[in-house]
Amino acid sequence: MDAYEESGFPEIKAIFLAQFHTDLGPMVRLSYPEDAVEVGEQKSFAEISNAKSDEYHHHQYQRPSGEMVAEEGHGYSSYNGEAAVEVIRLIKRPAPATKPESNKIDFNSIQTLVIPKLTLFERLITVCTGRHKVMCYPVAVEGNYARNALIFNMCFAFGVDADTKCYEPVVKRVGCLLKELEIGGRLLSDPEGQRPLKTMMRQLVTKLNAHGEYQIELDLKGLAQSMVSTGISIRLFPHYDNPSEINLYDVPVRKMDFEAARMKSSSSEFQSKVASETVWDMVLDKVIHCIDNVNHVRRIARLAQIQEDWVILALKHLDYFGCVNLVDIFQFGNIYEPQYQLVGLYRSARLQRECFSYVTRDGKTGDIAMDALAQMYLTMRNRQTVAQWVIEQKLDLDRFDVRRFVMFGVMNGLLRRIHCYPVVCGPPSLGGGKEEEQSEREEEQSGREDKRQQEEKRQREGAEAAVESPAQAQQPSTREQQPAPSSEPKAIDPNLLRMLDGTHHMDEISVLLDKDIATLKDMFQDYGGIEYVYH
Repeated sequence: MDAYEESGFPEIKAIFLAQFHTDLGPMVRLSYPEDAVEVGEQKSFAEISNAKSDEYHHHQYQRPSGEMVAEEGHGYSSYNGEAAVEVIRLIKRPAPATKPESNKIDFNSIQTLVIPKLTLFERLITVCTGRHKVMCYPVAVEGNYARNALIFNMCFAFGVDADTKCYEPVVKRVGCLLKELEIGGRLLSDPEGQRPLKTMMRQLVTKLNAHGEYQIELDLKGLAQSMVSTGISIRLFPHYDNPSEINLYDVPVRKMDFEAARMKSSSSEFQSKVASETVWDMVLDKVIHCIDNVNHVRRIARLAQIQEDWVILALKHLDYFGCVNLVDIFQFGNIYEPQYQLVGLYRSARLQRECFSYVTRDGKTGDIAMDALAQMYLTMRNRQTVAQWVIEQKLDLDRFDVRRFVMFGVMNGLLRRIHCYPVVCGPPSLGGGKEEEQSEREEEQSGREDKRQQEEKRQREGAEAAVESPAQAQQPSTREQQPAPSSEPKAIDPNLLRMLDGTHHMDEISVLLDKDIATLKDMFQDYGGIEYVYH
């Protein structure tokens, strides 16, 4: 395995210096390897103009003498007598012959981006052509030149699928360095500068591919008296994306064995310090011990007895260096749907093996084959919960880990969680209060006479009850013992009510209020007027 593969840096396939010539236009001045760039025949502007003029006249009307001429597939027109026949030749350009895909860089297809318009100068440009991805930084140096400016571009070529983010500062620095050398020593405009340029380009490719760093002293004798030599130092550093936002309801999942990383011995001084326990941060150490791929951020903070903000900072540190992934809280009531990235699981045997080893227990899945795991992701649709899906598939939970199966799909973009968002859509239901209001309205419509008769009846019953024994009088009636149905809905915490605006899903509400989802749904049902949106 090469050094650049071990370090994770992409290999530089070629490097070439493009320059704008006053007569020939964009052209390749130098390249390493020398035959890495394929350049078509370059003509002067006068020849190009004449060629365009000839091509234009070739399509004009022609008047051949003799009889009427007709070509198959073309139209024609004729005149009476022996007049010359006017033929409109609709000549179709032959389709270009398909060439086999070459390993060389096709400069003609990208020259307008390598030597671009003025607005793109001193900006990083990445363009793909054939099997290569070309990254460049066009520069223009104003001064006493043929067109008052020298336009050039040092281009780096990689594989078309290479991740070139780590080379962005290198390409920019090389472009700025060449600009300074041209201003101070006319490295590019002087013919004597071709020798140090070739040396620089050759060693850029070989040193960066082999060691990931480059250091050289350029010999500039004869170019500028003030610059006999200049040193260039370049080093590659891995590129990490900014950490994503971490919420209290996110679940960190380990991507590496922290204990093995801690105790791993190494001959290098840096790794020996990392392996020792003295350099580990106390907060980070406690957080790592609480990461079990199940606990969410708030639970980790409580188990480690650390402030939640500090836990989030520690997890951002781990996420930045790719040590953890963040997924949602797994429950059998969750709903997932497959994504288009599932095609990659069908095409990649390596990803299938990773999925098989990750989701199975002891490497055994019963009757489930390795290629059947990809098909199982497709069956998680139609808004089924995980529990319903397990029952439908008749899975053996002793040999098949459903949680890890779903977790692998979420981490690799094969599945997407469909969250449930509660929304207040109407007034709360009043339960039995509505029936009482309706009965009162009916009594009012029956007339005052019925009410007066009912009042007289209650007075007579009261007088009869007073004659009874004191013990019997003190006993309340059965009607008085039954509490009247409440006309008010069950109260909900105002903080919870403010979260029912469609922007907070059930996982977030459950973690922030320390209530399980089943309890929350019972509260919403008693309150009434709450609908659920799934997205």
